[in-house]
Amino acid sequence: MDKKITRTYLMITVLGILCTAFSTLVFQAYTYSRESSSSTNQEAVSWTDRMQMKVQNGTYLFSTTLPQEGTDGMVIAYDTSHMILQVTIDDEIVYTLKTGADKWMKTTGYQWNFIPLMKEDGGKKILFRVRPAYQDAKPKGGFYYGTRSQVEHTIIKERLPKFFITCLILISSIILLLYTVVITDKRDEDSGLGHFIVFAIMLGIWMICESQILELYIPCGIAMVMMDHLMLMLMSLPFLLFLRSMYPNRENPLWKFCCYLNCFVVTFRILLQLLGLYDLRETLWLTHIVLCVFVASIFALSISGITKKEMTKQMKLNICCVLILLAAVFVELLEYRLHNKSAPIGSIGFLFYIVVMGLSSVKKSHKMLEQAKESELYRKLAFVDELTGVYNRTAFKRDLNSCLVTDEKTQEQKILPTVLYMFDLNDLKKCNDNFGHEYGDQYIQMISSGIRKIFESDGNCYRIGGDEFCVITPFTSKTAISERLKCLNAYVAEKRQLDFVVPISVAAGYAVYDPEIDATLEDTMRRADDMMYQDKQAQKRAKSFP
Repeated sequence: MDKKITRTYLMITVLGILCTAFSTLVFQAYTYSRESSSSTNQEAVSWTDRMQMKVQNGTYLFSTTLPQEGTDGMVIAYDTSHMILQVTIDDEIVYTLKTGADKWMKTTGYQWNFIPLMKEDGGKKILFRVRPAYQDAKPKGGFYYGTRSQVEHTIIKERLPKFFITCLILISSIILLLYTVVITDKRDEDSGLGHFIVFAIMLGIWMICESQILELYIPCGIAMVMMDHLMLMLMSLPFLLFLRSMYPNRENPLWKFCCYLNCFVVTFRILLQLLGLYDLRETLWLTHIVLCVFVASIFALSISGITKKEMTKQMKLNICCVLILLAAVFVELLEYRLHNKSAPIGSIGFLFYIVVMGLSSVKKSHKMLEQAKESELYRKLAFVDELTGVYNRTAFKRDLNSCLVTDEKTQEQKILPTVLYMFDLNDLKKCNDNFGHEYGDQYIQMISSGIRKIFESDGNCYRIGGDEFCVITPFTSKTAISERLKCLNAYVAEKRQLDFVVPISVAAGYAVYDPEIDATLEDTMRRADDMMYQDKQAQKRAKSFP
């Protein structure tokens, strides 16, 4: 399930990024403003309370009278989101902000508008005509007056704590990403750490877009709003997959339904944007519905887990962290409602969640990695001979079955053309009895190493007895068999020059599976064993009568 969803998810992400790039390049909002003169060193102040507002035919009008003196080199900064803006000073248009194409892109994105003032503007009336790009959008009241550098400094100072916490979230995500690249491997996919990292990175990008600091220096209003919506749409899927990794009922169809529902809605929203039918903001309600479905599904799955007493420690920790996060967001909203100030309490809650659950996921991933290594060790011990490092008799019996294939037409099983080699070490018992098992082990390791090197490109080597080895390879030609046996004889002759405690020699035999005389590969093995026995007797006779 995860692999299919991940592939779908990657395609949707690429589509969303292309949509963002296309919209930014083609439909970027553009502005016109007159040139400003040299700046002064006066401090920036908030002009939000100074502006008088009224609504006329759906257009918001903000107006005030400029100071009589000191306007030269000053600016009025105004923060807009999805607004069409026109600024006049005594009926003279000095600034405009509008979208590049009303039909295809309604919004102007997130924009900081800087209206330059001149000396002759002193005492004149300045009017901001603000028209929302969407019916449900409302203008903000954030006006600042001062030099541009001072205004930028004031804005950054106000929003820096939240931006700093957002950067910490991204840094934490990058650290987790480096951990997965350097430490973990594919065996810990079920830990959910990878999905959590993707979610954390997207959350950080989304919060940066929401901070509206980058727009101070980069004219990327459309890009920011597109990326904002894209991250909000996409981050829910990796978060859902991360939650799924905690639950014992991860095969429940609700998980798959939620995942594919999200993929469909994201794709649908992006296509509507590309076709110019609806902006992403106009279809935001679809994502809200999906999120409600997610919450309801997770709630139902959690209740099921509690009822069946299947709640894990990580599930309980996640619930606690989510409650703390929701409390932090609630306190931030309450602070804004009561004092009209936005403290970064919600951002701290997100940082807390990322750090705590990230560490929990790392711990889980590390535990799964250790279990995988332990399992791999047990698997190796089960199928690998400890002394020689080649496969053992258990692996030999297992791999004999791999030579069986099913005919697609008749559905009958048949044995592939296969060669079985049998090898036996001469005088191993003499070596053990007269010189000890240490030399016997050296003898076994020496020969097994040669057999493995010679045959490893074609097949596998198995130690099926104390001094017996077998090799299974596909049959290619008689010439290939002869070449391999010549290589083995050359290897044995080379080792014989080492003046070992006993003369080094190996009896060898082979047989090619023949369906006319072999019912199974065991029959082939018996024929190879007979040939090896004959070779062993021949070597004994040659030794007795040099």
